[in-house]
Amino acid sequence: MKSNKDESINRNNTCFIFDEKKIIISPDLKQIFYFLEDIDKEIKTLLALENRIESIRKQYIETFKLIEVMAKKLKENSIDFEFTLSEHPATINDKLYMDQPVRSKFIVLFAYLEVFFCLNIAYENKIWDKKEIIKKTMDSESIESFLNIFCLNEENEWVKKNKKRKAKIRDKDLRDLRNALTHFFSIGSKLQIVSRFDKKTEKLEKILGFKAIYISARDLYEIIKGAGILIMKKWSNDCLNRKNNDFKERILSVEAIVESYGAVIVRGDKINL
Repeated sequence: MKSNKDESINRNNTCFIFDEKKIIISPDLKQIFYFLEDIDKEIKTLLALENRIESIRKQYIETFKLIEVMAKKLKENSIDFEFTLSEHPATINDKLYMDQPVRSKFIVLFAYLEVFFCLNIAYENKIWDKKEIIKKTMDSESIESFLNIFCLNEENEWVKKNKKRKAKIRDKDLRDLRNALTHFFSIGSKLQIVSRFDKKTEKLEKILGFKAIYISARDLYEIIKGAGILIMKKWSNDCLNRKNNDFKERILSVEAIVESYGAVIVRGDKINL
């Protein structure tokens, strides 16, 4: 997704327009987009990490086998070749093996969801004070409303593709899972986590009589992404119908909280000392 700045927009015309293909934003709101884009990049990297490492591990094994064949050919042809490695090549394969950090992924994803929740609170209440926003995140009705309107809504892209699975998940299930993970590094009573949802997992749900419902990190990411899209659609609709609402005051509250508390990433490869 790319941000496109319309030349006709100036700093006095606060604007946020989203049509799922592109985003048109005024300069005074660009920090919101960059902030969310940076978070999404980190999440995508985290979710892809295991597959990338496994791909490297397999490629290394293939390379190591090729080296063994070449070494054999050198020996057969009496070609002298000496090279000392600091450690045996087989140890690299062990170093590249990793256990799947399933619970850690979920905790990070729920933190991502919390970001959208807090920005929505800032928008709906026209506030940007951190303490006020955090206080409102404790309200159970606000949490339930947010989860139902944005995460479990029929318009959420994940829900559209997984209507049968969504029918078994309530807002309380998501809350219980989030609390169990963040407070006890454990799992909820009904909603259970799994590395990936496949036919075997679906069969297990049926065997257990759906007393346990399984969800993967990829599922949760898609739910959150769908929620983000619905939030931006709301901002866009309010912007286009600004004659009947106070869109500018609301969206500038979001911009203010991002400007005040949004992370500024200092990347080592871009620092010249």
